Amino acid sequence: MKLSFSALAGLISAPALAIFALGLAPLAVVVVWSFWAWDPSTYWIKPELSFAGYAGILEAGRWTVIVSTFGKALLTSAICLLIGFPTAYAVHFLASRRLAVVLLALMTIPFFTSYLIRSFSWRLVLGRTGVINTLLQDLGLTSAPIDWLLFSDFAVIVGLVASYLPFATFPLILAMQRLDPVAIAAARDLGAGFWTVQRTLIVPLTLSGVFAGFLFVFVMTLGSSTEVQMLGGAGASIVSVMINDVMRVANYPLAFAISTVVLVVVFGLVLLGNRVFGLGRLFEDRS
Repeated sequence: MKLSFSALAGLISAPALAIFALGLAPLAVVVVWSFWAWDPSTYWIKPELSFAGYAGILEAGRWTVIVSTFGKALLTSAICLLIGFPTAYAVHFLASRRLAVVLLALMTIPFFTSYLIRSFSWRLVLGRTGVINTLLQDLGLTSAPIDWLLFSDFAVIVGLVASYLPFATFPLILAMQRLDPVAIAAARDLGAGFWTVQRTLIVPLTLSGVFAGFLFVFVMTLGSSTEVQMLGGAGASIVSVMINDVMRVANYPLAFAISTVVLVVVFGLVLLGNRVFGLGRLFEDRS
């Protein structure tokens, strides 16, 4: 029996969809267990409805850490987009095909090593005896090392942007590849300048890629911990670090409640992005 194209495509994608569904199962368990009670006698949770985990978020400054984490994620995503958009534009519109391949390969080089090594390398750049402080003092611009370059929110943002910039750039390149070159050429023939083309054509038609890049960086920043621990100093914290600390004392309902809050925010962003920015247009058939 000869299968249709759609049936064959569904059959081929079935294993991947099954694995994806299995991956959602632990998340569903986390959400359910976040409403269970903690049993100190067994150091485990029991199936009794309880909001103690969510109440614990408001204690001991945990809510402050969550707000700070979302702030870092928003700032990192915004900076990545500001850098990634012109980068994507140069790769797609200005570079030759061969140069574009080289540039895309260069963007992936940092991922050839571990997050730990990448984050630690920024210590060599931002530290008191690092590259930047040494250069500033050699040029006579400063008389002493600048302390806030390392072990600060500034250092954390620098590390996060360096780590996740490609995740904002690649969706933008994909979105720009879907632009109709005839429309852009027609706008230029009608006298539209560079900034007019950007404002009226390229930016509005790549909003799905803009939001996809924002979402990728935002989500990955929420789950990061290495950059914060290596560059933020002893007192720095972020949601992922806080969850690890809570898990060490076996307060599982609280850890699951924090994770559920993050999941709800991210899921809400996905729905909002698809409704407002047309996230699904990235996957539409160009024909």
